[in-house]
Amino acid sequence: MSAVTNATATSTATIALLHLAPRPGEIAANRQAIEQAVRQAAANGARLIVTPELAVSGYGFRDLLGTGWIAEGQDELFAWAGALARETGATLVLGTPEATPDALFNSMVVFAPDGAVTGRHRKINALRVGSESWSTPGDRPTVIPIDGIGRVGFFVCADMYSKRLIDETAALGVDLHLSSAAWAPGLHGPNGEWERASSSTGRPVLVCNRTGHDVLDFNAACSLAAVDGTVAFSHASAEPRIAWVDWTPDSRRLADWRVR
Repeated sequence: MSAVTNATATSTATIALLHLAPRPGEIAANRQAIEQAVRQAAANGARLIVTPELAVSGYGFRDLLGTGWIAEGQDELFAWAGALARETGATLVLGTPEATPDALFNSMVVFAPDGAVTGRHRKINALRVGSESWSTPGDRPTVIPIDGIGRVGFFVCADMYSKRLIDETAALGVDLHLSSAAWAPGLHGPNGEWERASSSTGRPVLVCNRTGHDVLDFNAACSLAAVDGTVAFSHASAEPRIAWVDWTPDSRRLADWRVR
């Protein structure tokens, strides 16, 4: 049976995928865009709000800003994101560079509706050259329970290349897979990874991709839902948009998809 249904017998939770256009190195502008989109998503009932990979910094920030700002501004950044989650009453998944005392990571950081950080996923298949050479690969699969959604398996972009990581994540018990991405079509672009993950695990895959120009042209990059090995819904646009997905956690079904 397909994991996409129009049934209304069970309650649904709305998930918002923010298909944004982060500008490389323009932290203030990117934060403003995130803030506006998060408020709009929450006003339309989203309980889980997701940003693309490196939404705070843009993908190619390193050559413009370096990396010192990551640790220096992290406390203030996390306080801002936590306050935004509290204000909107939603769970916020923020794509951002993250610093520890010993390393830098390309992370998805999860802020609960009370503003607390409840977990993070650090990109495992991080490139060791070019625009991602600043980041240290993560070392473990990530599953985080999210109130009203279920147990969510997290991935950042090329993490979905790894069948082993997908299998290890699924083995932890997953209701839904979620990936942030900065993944443009073309050479080395997506080639069925999301669809295969949905087929092999029997769980839907939601992808929050991006648009705009950075180190690549992302205007044709797709945010999507993959279900049972096929793309059930997708969106690409040159302008930022929000995709809302209605999710029925009890039956692990995607009930509806709309873009504004």
